[in-house]
Amino acid sequence: MIKRSKTSFAGMTMSFLSVIMLSTLLFPGLTMSYTHAASTGGYATTTGSNEAAITVTTLAELKNAFNAGKHHIVIKGNIYGGAKPLTLTFATTNWNNTTIEGASGGGAVLQNIQLKFSGENLPAGTNIENVVIKNITFYGNIKDLQNLSGADTQPGGIGTNYLGVSFRRTSNILVDHVTMYNISDDLFVISQGSDYATLSNSHFYFTDSWLKMNPNPIWNWVGSNQDLASERLALIIGSNKNDSYTYGGGKLHVTMHHNWFGPNLKGRPLLRGYVHMYDNYFDNSTTPSGNNAQGYSQQQYNAAQIGSGGNIFSENNYFYKTNNSHQIGLDSNGDAYKFYERNNVYNAVTGTSATGAAFPGGTSFPYSYSLDPAANVPNLVQANAGPK
Repeated sequence: MIKRSKTSFAGMTMSFLSVIMLSTLLFPGLTMSYTHAASTGGYATTTGSNEAAITVTTLAELKNAFNAGKHHIVIKGNIYGGAKPLTLTFATTNWNNTTIEGASGGGAVLQNIQLKFSGENLPAGTNIENVVIKNITFYGNIKDLQNLSGADTQPGGIGTNYLGVSFRRTSNILVDHVTMYNISDDLFVISQGSDYATLSNSHFYFTDSWLKMNPNPIWNWVGSNQDLASERLALIIGSNKNDSYTYGGGKLHVTMHHNWFGPNLKGRPLLRGYVHMYDNYFDNSTTPSGNNAQGYSQQQYNAAQIGSGGNIFSENNYFYKTNNSHQIGLDSNGDAYKFYERNNVYNAVTGTSATGAAFPGGTSFPYSYSLDPAANVPNLVQANAGPK
């Protein structure tokens, strides 16, 4: 179960070309089980599937490809999962080396469909490996979600566990050029000992129709009621303190670059991993304010949250009108974390942002990456994020 509370907010304590020989010194939790390359600008080196691709255009064709164990699936057009969100669960190492991608042109859509890579029941030390998801839009149908009731809106329900893509016990992951919006749990999750992931060139947001939905039903995610319109959360890396870089065995190495977060996000990313984020655009340009019809605040509570056990390196990101741009939100007071930053731009921001320490001298990552000037990030990212 993902820990959803914003919990306590403590004060703050607390990268170019890598030198592979120094990686284990600089990153003691890093096991060099992959030969890292520059191709993703991050930790992932996945090549995905080498099978011949099968193109699907309907839900029946998608289910048939999944049930047949096809490892390279191309989505063409808008595939609707039905009035209740549909989850396709990839739960064994038979799904190693998988690519699910949209056809070129940017028109591939999975509506009311979650892709769930879940190695939680595999033997200890074994993860699903080598997965690529790219060039697809994921979104939820607002009317369908409003019509859910009963167990579907309670902890563990179809609605409360609906994400776009989720990775549990999965390693070597590339998610690139996707869009996710209007989904009733967090839009995206990397958790449960997953490792070596790159998230790039993607867009996470909610529409004005979601923000202003009426009726605005009350659901129960983890033991407390909340209105659906306020569930506008981007993503989580690490589901709780024990599933973090520091407390969970030195996993959750994730790179996030050239992503567009917003508008209309209530909060997050929530970062409990070893996360390098650069050249991302945090966009709160619509600045939701006041209360909605159920009386809940519409204001953003944070843009990026450093969680328990997280080691966060933030550079050349652009924060626009965000509230509490970097916020320390720990599961318990006194939990360990580290937060470093350099060359971020904060434009017309509100609230209080934690200030990161300077990157330590000699900081390096086990991959090559090129930084765009932070001032150019909004235009670059908005022009390139999402399916193509």
